[in-house]
Parts: sequence; structure tokens; C-alpha cells
Amino acid sequence: MATSLDSVNYRVWIFNIIKYLVYGYLCYNGLQFYADETAAGATTFQNGLSLASIIEVYSATIDTTFWIMLVVLLELETYIIDDEVLHKASVKWSLMGARGVCYGMIVWAWYGYIVKFLFQADIDPMSVADACTLVSQNFSLLLGLEEYVRLDNSNCSTLAGQELFRLGGHNIVAPLADLEYARNVAMIDIFNSSSWIGVVIILEVDLWYQLKGAYTGRIYWISYVIKAILYSILIGCALAWGYTGVWLDISDAALWLFAFFFIELNLFQWHEETEEEAQQQAA
Repeated sequence: MATSLDSVNYRVWIFNIIKYLVYGYLCYNGLQFYADETAAGATTFQNGLSLASIIEVYSATIDTTFWIMLVVLLELETYIIDDEVLHKASVKWSLMGARGVCYGMIVWAWYGYIVKFLFQADIDPMSVADACTLVSQNFSLLLGLEEYVRLDNSNCSTLAGQELFRLGGHNIVAPLADLEYARNVAMIDIFNSSSWIGVVIILEVDLWYQLKGAYTGRIYWISYVIKAILYSILIGCALAWGYTGVWLDISDAALWLFAFFFIELNLFQWHEETEEEAQQQAA
């Protein structure tokens, strides 16, 4: 019996180590997003950032930061804090308030993805016979979504014979195919963010019913089906990032899916424990 108990404790320990390593790596990805977006912002907003443009530049950083905070709150509610404590009004409303702040910032980041997409879609043709004539005018060359390099004598020659387009009225140029690529990646961001918002809305409903002891039967299976659809869309977004070669986004997407696998598993175990307790009381 002791051996069996030790084995269970060992598996739980390994499970928690993996879970918290995933959470830690998500924090590291957030720092990478911040570095990338800071570099991109220095190109697109050379005269400095306004308050309104912060969400356009740092949408992924803000999104990641508050998703991490939300995962921590969900971890507390679905795994760490006892049911008796969760039923206390002060604890319940404090957690709901904190999650509400996270949801507000996540929706703001979702708006930022839309603004970023509209920025990528705002292109105008340039009547330039030779891209090298722009080198002295402080232009940058777009390589991908939020990826820019200074236009110089070494890379302007690669644009020979190609029609150039200017991005959003800024000193950023690229061939049409590259601009369409960046716009399509920005569209994936919108689908991904929208689907994640859908997931946490369903999770909020799950938590509400679980605390009431009513997370069972039809409600349980409807939630299961809706989340299966949403997670399928998220997997599709990850595959789309892989197809377009955006490796930071695909690794981040895989980690978030892994992180929410733990949250879903916590919720499932909580549901099973509640069901078992209800059956014992009925017996």
C-alpha cells in the first residue's frame, strides 16, 4: 500500500514539475514577444509611441502577460485552493475580480490584433524604378509580420524588377507578396485570440456550474463539444503558423495548448471528485 501511495505521489510530483515548467516557459516567450515588438515599434513609430499606439505595438506582449496571470488564477481555483475556501464570498469575488481585469486586458489585446491587421492591410503602390534610391531616405524593408531591416545598398538590389508597396504611410516598403504574407499572419492572430477568448468564456461557465455543484449531465457535454471545436481551431492556427514559418508563434501556441490541457485536467479531476462525493452522500 505504501509503495502504491509513493508511486502516486511521485507521478503527481512529476506532473506538477512539467506543468510549472510549461508555465515558466510561457513567461520566457512573453519576454521574447516584448523584445520583438519593441524592435518593430522602433521602426513603425520612429517619433515615439502615443498612448493609443501602445496596444498596436505591444498587443502580443500584453496578451501573453495577462494570459499568464489568468492561468495562475485558474490554477489556484481549479487545483490549489480547497473548495471550502473557494465558497467564501471574499475569496470568490476577489478571484472573479482579478480574472475580470485579465479578461479586460485580453480583449484589449484582441483589439490590438485587429488594429495590427488593419495596419498591415493599409498598403499603397510606389512608383519607384530603383529601390536603391530610397536608401538615403531612411526606409526599412519588411521581411514578415513585425520584422523589418534597414533598407541599404546590400539588400535594395534584391528588389530589382519588383513592384514596391509602402506600408501604412510609414517608411516601410516590400513587394506585394511579402505584405500579403504579413497580413495573413496578422489574420491568424485574430482567429487565435478570438478562439482563446471563447475558451475562457466556456471555462468561466464551467467554474460557475462546478461551484454550484451543477457541472454535470447535459451542461458538461455541451461544454465539452464547444471546447473541442474551439481547441480544434486553435490547433489549426498553430498549424497555419507552422506553414508560414512563424516559429515563435507556433511554439507559443503549442505551449498554451499544453498549459490549458493542465487546466482542463484540473477541472476534470475536480468534477470527478465532486461527483464521487455526491454519490457517497446519496448512498
